[in-house]
Amino acid sequence: MTDNQVVQLIASTRQRLLGREAEVKQLHLLFGFDAFIDQISDLVDKREDFQHFQRVETIQGFGQKISNAAGLSTSLEYVPRYVKTGGSAVSMAATMASAGCSFTYIGCIGYPAVNPVFEDFAASAVQCFNVANPGQTLALEFQDGKIMLCNTSPLSDITWDRILSEVGKDKLRALIQQSQLVATINWTMIPEMNSIWEKLQSEILPEITFSGEPPLFFLDPIDPEKRTGEDWREAMEIYARFSSHYRTILSINRKEATEVAKAYGIKFPVSLNEVGLRELTEAIADAMGLYGVVVHPVDGAGAVIDGEYYFAPGPHTSTPVLTTGGGDNFNGGFCLGLLLGLPPQQALTVGAATSGYYVRTGRSPSWDQLINFLACWERHVGEDFSDYM
Repeated sequence: MTDNQVVQLIASTRQRLLGREAEVKQLHLLFGFDAFIDQISDLVDKREDFQHFQRVETIQGFGQKISNAAGLSTSLEYVPRYVKTGGSAVSMAATMASAGCSFTYIGCIGYPAVNPVFEDFAASAVQCFNVANPGQTLALEFQDGKIMLCNTSPLSDITWDRILSEVGKDKLRALIQQSQLVATINWTMIPEMNSIWEKLQSEILPEITFSGEPPLFFLDPIDPEKRTGEDWREAMEIYARFSSHYRTILSINRKEATEVAKAYGIKFPVSLNEVGLRELTEAIADAMGLYGVVVHPVDGAGAVIDGEYYFAPGPHTSTPVLTTGGGDNFNGGFCLGLLLGLPPQQALTVGAATSGYYVRTGRSPSWDQLINFLACWERHVGEDFSDYM
């Protein structure tokens, strides 16, 4: 896209959002099931004294330190910056709540009581149903990405029986009936996700009908490299059955997209790292047969929605304040755009703007902040900009 085309896209997207705050507040969303306590940290390269150090700036630099230790062992120091709520279901829910949506959360923010880290998140929800304790993440941030070391063992307690025990079948049915979006996040780390999906399909959905345009059923699987290709194909066969009631969407980053392509045995004339975004997205969409497949690298996003391909660029910054959670903010903005009836390319632009605001500030935007950031981005198309005002 030319800079002028991007300016027109941003301007038209912003225009479609103006005056629609009341519609946003009418949206009811349901999120499950992951949650993590994230410790955002820097990796020390060289110490100057006890208060000052030079950090490792890139993942490549981190990797070199690991490689140099092969056969020798080593000790690496990290310095915590702060602790925050994490988990993609929590982050995506918080993103959409910041814009004005109402949501219910089912998951693992503390059992039986809410973990203090999640108290503000729980207070922002219409309801929270706790079925397990949160996982823990050590998030090492670099200029070119992040390394996340996760303890996922508490997520094995997220089961269908525990959900029914804490929520109740009638309440769960009512929540699903009223929600314009159902998001089940982190298939990779939740061992019982397949079973939960099958129970929803066999015990809840047969008693539900939707009028008008079908709601969204959304999945961000979270780095499926840890699972086998057979696991993935089996899970997506189950997930695709939600298409009987929903507009089913899969959202993955570029790295995850290469793993999905491998799982389906998709072949290209060049390596997966070299294949174009459109070719990769369309091939995955053809293999899966969902309503929507989104692939979001750091510089933009491509999507096949209802058989058509769309692309929107992202607002570039070389100095992000925070990247952990950027993809969740993109997903929240993208889904918000679809729920408001925006064309897919404009919905992708809302996702890019939401993420763009977040990585510059460390916070999800309010509705007004989202509108203002779009205006700022419009003025800085083609530039590496950090200031959103």
